[in-house]
Amino acid sequence: MSVKVASEWLNSCSGCEISVVDLGERLLDVLQVAEFVHIPALMDHKYFGQLGDGHHVEIPEADVGLISGGIRNEEHLEVAKEMRAKCKVIVALGTCATHGGIPALCNSYGNDEILERAFGTETTDPNRFDPEKPLPRLLDACYALDEHIQVDLYMP
Repeated sequence: MSVKVASEWLNSCSGCEISVVDLGERLLDVLQVAEFVHIPALMDHKYFGQLGDGHHVEIPEADVGLISGGIRNEEHLEVAKEMRAKCKVIVALGTCATHGGIPALCNSYGNDEILERAFGTETTDPNRFDPEKPLPRLLDACYALDEHIQVDLYMP
């Protein structure tokens, strides 16, 4: 009998995902006891169904949910809540998930200041990229997981 595992990365430095991928052949030993039902770093799984025709984020049910990264935008919040709803145990994996990590450095600045610095350059292109349209709305800060969902185990 194997444990069903769902893994998700939110606003993160991706170090935890790299560690999983770097397991190499040892990952075969892990797969003897764990069945990954959702892990974007290793397999394709669409949030809104394989054809994109769904209306809500859908993550398969699992015994254990590993979440790395903090919550920075509306999509991260929605994914974190879906993971909490579908997983019996939630593990905050890595410093980004437990404390905000490197991505939380954005908390030193306001969203307007960040967006102006990233996208406010002078241009003559009338079709200039508008960061508000194609991207999920930013929250007011980068949050650790337990500031929005219940976390059962912390692994900084």
